[in-house]
Amino acid sequence: MIALLRTLMGVSVVGGLVVVVLWSENQMAVKTPAHIHFHAHARDSPENSPLPSLISIGKEVVTRKPTTATAAANVAELTRLSQTLMLVPNLHWLVVEDAVSPTRRVLTFLDTCTVPHTYLLGTASRKYKGANKPRGVSNRNAGLQWLKGHAKDGVVYFADDDNTYDYRIFNEIRSTRQVSMFPVGLVTRLGVSSPIVSNGKLVGFYDGWVAGRKFPVDMAGFAVNFRFYLQRNGPMMPYNVGFEEDGFLKALKINPEDIEPLADNCTKILVWHTRTVKSMPALKMPEKERVTKTNLHYLKEQIVFQMSHGLS
Repeated sequence: MIALLRTLMGVSVVGGLVVVVLWSENQMAVKTPAHIHFHAHARDSPENSPLPSLISIGKEVVTRKPTTATAAANVAELTRLSQTLMLVPNLHWLVVEDAVSPTRRVLTFLDTCTVPHTYLLGTASRKYKGANKPRGVSNRNAGLQWLKGHAKDGVVYFADDDNTYDYRIFNEIRSTRQVSMFPVGLVTRLGVSSPIVSNGKLVGFYDGWVAGRKFPVDMAGFAVNFRFYLQRNGPMMPYNVGFEEDGFLKALKINPEDIEPLADNCTKILVWHTRTVKSMPALKMPEKERVTKTNLHYLKEQIVFQMSHGLS
């Protein structure tokens, strides 16, 4: 792990498409000497790979009092997202966790992940609690702060790990010059959040929760050119529940008429705001030879249990 840390820290520039995936406060953690922990796959570290053209910052949010079931769901979601990202060339994935130390299950997953990636910690302030806690803001800001020290150009996209993505959206957003937008399915009772486009120009927004926002869009519905972001003094995501996207986009000082509509002028849905349903903990496996001396012993370490149960 130390060798990987040194390899990554030696990289001064990351360019291209960045996908950022974030999640918060998992229970099973491991100790680390550094508050910010960097992790990169040895074969696919930025030092040994072509400069990416996409940067993905990812977010996954869990409850205030997480359980081991949450961590198991995290790995399932990360696995699903990574399978999509494997189809995308020239991409660097920032995985940012809201925790004080790395999560063992996530590190184990990343050890086998072949998508070029960096693992960071972005711990949320304790002053934000309950309904007043903006979800995923500390994670995204940690990713943006890291990029300021390691990137010069590229396209940044905030990819929640519980969403569903058509891999074509990542190829679409490569062309982003300033800020691009596109539809997101399964959002609010309207079923979709999308820019309204006429003759190739944005003329409004179709969203189930406008609430006076200048940019009523979903977090998964826009991408930002990183060079443009730096030219706008690199703003951070605001800690304002429900107005995170709007505050961030307004800080970029982008005019609505300058928004670049993608997905065939916003006529196609290539991203869906899916949600993972909370699963019931599994019944606990008994300490019997049928478990301890078979493959069940290995599966036991990968699932979440609640109560004792006998084998038939």
